[in-house]
Amino acid sequence: MRCFLFLLVAIWAFVSGVQAQRMGVYRFDTTLEEESGKLPAFKPLGQPGTYQEEKLPELKNAKRTVYAFEKNCGLQFDNRAANGFLGGSYTIEIYFRFLALDSWKRVIDFKNRKSDNGCYVYEGKLNFYNFAMGTKAPVNPNEYTHYVVSRDAKTQQLKMYVDGESKVQFTDKFDQGVIDDDGVLNFFFDDLIVKEEASEGAVAMIKIYDYVVDPATIKRGFLLLNEGITKSIAVKTPPVITPALPAATPPVAAATEKPKSYTNFEEKAVAIGASIVLNNIRFVQSKAELLPESDAELNHLWEFMREHPTAEIELQGHTDNQGDFDLNLALSKQRVEAVKAFLVSKGVAAQRISGRGFGSTRPIANNNREETRRLNRRVELVIKKI
Repeated sequence: MRCFLFLLVAIWAFVSGVQAQRMGVYRFDTTLEEESGKLPAFKPLGQPGTYQEEKLPELKNAKRTVYAFEKNCGLQFDNRAANGFLGGSYTIEIYFRFLALDSWKRVIDFKNRKSDNGCYVYEGKLNFYNFAMGTKAPVNPNEYTHYVVSRDAKTQQLKMYVDGESKVQFTDKFDQGVIDDDGVLNFFFDDLIVKEEASEGAVAMIKIYDYVVDPATIKRGFLLLNEGITKSIAVKTPPVITPALPAATPPVAAATEKPKSYTNFEEKAVAIGASIVLNNIRFVQSKAELLPESDAELNHLWEFMREHPTAEIELQGHTDNQGDFDLNLALSKQRVEAVKAFLVSKGVAAQRISGRGFGSTRPIANNNREETRRLNRRVELVIKKI
């Protein structure tokens, strides 16, 4: 009986640990709200910032809406309102720029301005004052930096990364990297101990995790940024390919009416570089198995390839953010391969079709509600050659 009870406790602890792994995403697409709606919005510190479009070099100069702030103005995360989301173990990921890096510049303050200790950039080096200083890092004035801080409550190891590389590590035995009783986390804002340690700048993304993200995943996060995968959720939805026939059309009528061809779309829809969402390609949930309702859309795609014999396309698979990141990434690739296999089975040369899977990294709608989340579960067609 004791063994059985012990087993139940072990299973409960394991399940509880799995369920505790949560993430919050702030993308600053004209709002300080968290993407899922489950965590509180950021509060502006000092003068409220402004939203502006900027080209981000590490995103292949793609334009993104960012939150720009003045010197000694920043953001605050209310950990009390988040029911203690950030505890002794956490990871904080930031993609931001500072205009000035001529001296100490505050990035994160855990003690609500009552201490000079915390995360800084000092002359291009990552620093947790006054416990550890990193080597020279690729942090330059007015250039965006991928900056990550993690802390393990069990080992008390606090680590700091820049552009996916570990630069600082020390044992935080005095809990300097833990939010104090005030229950707030401040970003980019000066403390009350030493003045003139803030810079104006801008932030494009902040992600917070209630667990320690491993170094390989942090590196991958930076590489995904570097490949231009991360996008704002506030992007214009690409042209949508609609079904050839209304859903209410009787089967007999559908059999006698020729499906609508791609050539009937606006010219820009078939231009080189055009991105078209294949909204009516559907899969079995969590699988790469095509559903029968996808047939009309698949046949439209086949018709396009047949009517444009020199066309070359890239298929891009996407998922929502539910579930495991790596599994979603693999699933998006598998679904692309399923669509490609259909076209090849109809006689389209395989070399005319390339494909990539992006998992949950390129949403076109909010992931906080199912009715918008489903828009992210899609396959897109990008025309490479006509």
